[in-house]
Amino acid sequence: MDISLLAAGVLQLMLSLFIGLIFIYAGFRFFHKRIKAINEIEELKKNNIAVAILNASIILALVIMVKNAIEPAITVFSMAIRNPDSTIISFIQMAGIMLVQIIVAGLIAYISIYIAINLYTHLTKEIDELSEIKNNNIAVSIVLGIVIISISLLMQQGIKSILDALIPFPSLSLNDIGM
Repeated sequence: MDISLLAAGVLQLMLSLFIGLIFIYAGFRFFHKRIKAINEIEELKKNNIAVAILNASIILALVIMVKNAIEPAITVFSMAIRNPDSTIISFIQMAGIMLVQIIVAGLIAYISIYIAINLYTHLTKEIDELSEIKNNNIAVSIVLGIVIISISLLMQQGIKSILDALIPFPSLSLNDIGM
């Protein structure tokens, strides 16, 4: 059994879970404050399925977009941990780069989804989507949810490119990561 590989896998799993939960919770709180037409918490308590669909769509879209930052960051981080020649300084630098990359991806994702919701609801003036969703119109919620998820799927490669340009990971050779 490879103990360093097992430890890296457990750390990778814990980091993914921790970061994922933080982003999901932060996303819920962010949109709760930004979407003034709906009090999501009260509507969810009333079993408003349309609001649940909208919230689920937003969470899924956030995960889709932030996934491109989390996966490579955690992989490089776990490889650095497995490298017996890694120093505490390189470990801290890698953790810092990983954290900044994930935060930037999250901010881009939050802002992008917020803009997409506002633009789409502005373009479709013949229907007030948020009012319909508040009134538990499931059809409208599904359409807006699909719009949000579609936007996130279309944007994920752009976010990856922006992150690569803004915060490049240091180049690593196979020797640097212990292979």
